[in-house]
Amino acid sequence: MWLSFFIYSVLTALLPGPNNILALNSSMKLGYQKSKALLLGIYSGFTLVMVLTAFFTEFLLNSYGFFLNYLKYIGAGYLIYLTWSVISSKPSEIGFKQEEPLSSSAGNFWKGFLLQLVNIKIIIYGITAFSSFIFPQFKQLWIILVFAFVLSFVGNSATWIWAVAGEKLHKFLNRHYKVVNIIMGILLLYCAVSLFL
Repeated sequence: MWLSFFIYSVLTALLPGPNNILALNSSMKLGYQKSKALLLGIYSGFTLVMVLTAFFTEFLLNSYGFFLNYLKYIGAGYLIYLTWSVISSKPSEIGFKQEEPLSSSAGNFWKGFLLQLVNIKIIIYGITAFSSFIFPQFKQLWIILVFAFVLSFVGNSATWIWAVAGEKLHKFLNRHYKVVNIIMGILLLYCAVSLFL
């Protein structure tokens, strides 16, 4: 069972999703250093969502399953907005010496953080992990919280891998930015459409 849990959590985290695509796009255009505020927002929001999912999985599934439908529409709308942002963006050379304005940094943090609150992929990721692997084996609060942080670590590690890939491949990706942006936009749009499949 734990091998299945490991395979599920790692593979699901590494698949293209809103976090991974946004991290790739940001570090490709701005570099890893300038993407740190966005990544910190993603990491913080992801961790919060995993903790909340740990506390409310059973409750949501048994009592308020309809809430996930509303969240799905909000998440799809935000993903469509991100799709447009990615497809319409232009490449920029990475300027490691330039400081990002504080307001832009704060905005990027909240962009990454708020994405997590409507990111149905990670909510389903958490609900599936807790309901299928963790709750059948454990009921102690501290163990549940440990698993929330383990799932957060796995998910955030995958996002970091995508961010590093965006920086390391930025010259190639900037040369072919139209194709790359369209592909990333299509993947984000697929994430939005898959919420209803």
